[in-house]
Amino acid sequence: MEDEITIDLGELLSIVKKKYKFMLKVTSLCVIAAGGYLLLASPVYESEALLRIKQPKGIASSLLEGVSGNNMASKQLMSTYAEILKSRSVIVPVIEKVEEPNEEGVYPSYASYVDKVSTTPYKDTEIMKVAVQSNTPEKAQQINQLVVESFLNRLTDLVRGEQKLTRVFIGERLVDAKAELNVAEDKLTAYKKNSKILSPSDEVKLISEKVGVVDGLRAENSVALAAAKAKLASVNEQLAGAGKSTVENSVIQKFSNQIAELEAERISYMDKYTAKHPKVVETEDAIAKLKQKQQEEIDKVVAFEAPSANPVHQQLLTGKFSSEAEISIAEANLAELDRMEQRNQQEINRLSENEQEYLTLLRDVNVAQEIYIMLAKRLEEAKVVEVAVPTEVQVVDSSTLPESPIKPRKFMTLLLAAFLGLLGSCGFVVVKELLNKTIKTADDVATYLDLPVLASIPDYETMNKEKEKTEETGLMTKLGRFLWKN
Repeated sequence: MEDEITIDLGELLSIVKKKYKFMLKVTSLCVIAAGGYLLLASPVYESEALLRIKQPKGIASSLLEGVSGNNMASKQLMSTYAEILKSRSVIVPVIEKVEEPNEEGVYPSYASYVDKVSTTPYKDTEIMKVAVQSNTPEKAQQINQLVVESFLNRLTDLVRGEQKLTRVFIGERLVDAKAELNVAEDKLTAYKKNSKILSPSDEVKLISEKVGVVDGLRAENSVALAAAKAKLASVNEQLAGAGKSTVENSVIQKFSNQIAELEAERISYMDKYTAKHPKVVETEDAIAKLKQKQQEEIDKVVAFEAPSANPVHQQLLTGKFSSEAEISIAEANLAELDRMEQRNQQEINRLSENEQEYLTLLRDVNVAQEIYIMLAKRLEEAKVVEVAVPTEVQVVDSSTLPESPIKPRKFMTLLLAAFLGLLGSCGFVVVKELLNKTIKTADDVATYLDLPVLASIPDYETMNKEKEKTEETGLMTKLGRFLWKN
């Protein structure tokens, strides 16, 4: 069994007392070294700005706006904007404005600059603090101002860029729709002139109205389907194939099926009633509620089942799932409209050849006109959204001019240096003394060498100290007696 090692606290205290001069020297050296660091270290100043990140409520269909107004969505939105603020597209332009390139024309790296920028959201608020550090107060304020400006410009570019794609798509389709409308109108005019048809019969008018309702709904769903597919293609390109399909989620697909059934019911009502009929209104309200529940389910799926925790990635997945749901509903609507088209065709077949030809040409004109009007409205909306400046981010407090540096903290640095010097030197002398295995006392001879102690030579220095102490004690005693007698 190994010998137990005991540590006497009194012995440790005596070791510390004996080596206190060495400990003071080490502590002083640490404090001096810390003072030298403080003299050489460049001061760091921090400028702060406060931004308000509002929940979007505009008409834009930006992917950044595709979140619901709950607490989780608010946190995702805040994280998304924080990532955008620290992105290369925001920081690099600031570097090029503030810094000078070296002899080779190279600016400071993005990685070295982004560490100077930090974002801190305030809990349960829409406020986010943007802090920027630099070696001078003026430069810290300047960089902070430029970062906020670059961030706002980048948000504007993102929203306008997405809306530009939509506007270009609708604009190109509008040109084609106008050409198709002109061709259809020319054919109808020529046929009426050649057939000498001045006014269609009541039966033709009735069938034309039914066909017109179906064609109008078909045009509406066709445009919605094309827009959803275009959006889905754009999102898939950015995701590079990542992300699950909504088909894999039974709850989302169930909502799509229920919405499709209600849409089919609404379409059947449109063939009998007006748009303001109670049954039509009731069905449309039910569809709106189901779409809202479906969007909430999509948000949950994205939040809890997304393969990435990146907020921007999650927003792209939200757009992907929403687009797939819109495509599924539009395709179901078109299938129902095909069945209605077959029933209308049976009624058309009972008309004469001239009336059938006239109805076909009139139908082409109505369809082309419906598509053209719908695209024209959407184009105007897209133009308004594209030129509108997003207001989801507001500057609450502009960049501050710091009055004093935040680093280095002189008092704390000196205090820490003194503490580390004292602790380190104390630990060093104690460990050194404990590891010293030399013979120090008569007891050590008997313990380690197992030899009898015949005599010991006193420590001269210790004897002198004891003698001086005794003499001082005796002198003080005599002096006290003398004073007491007198």
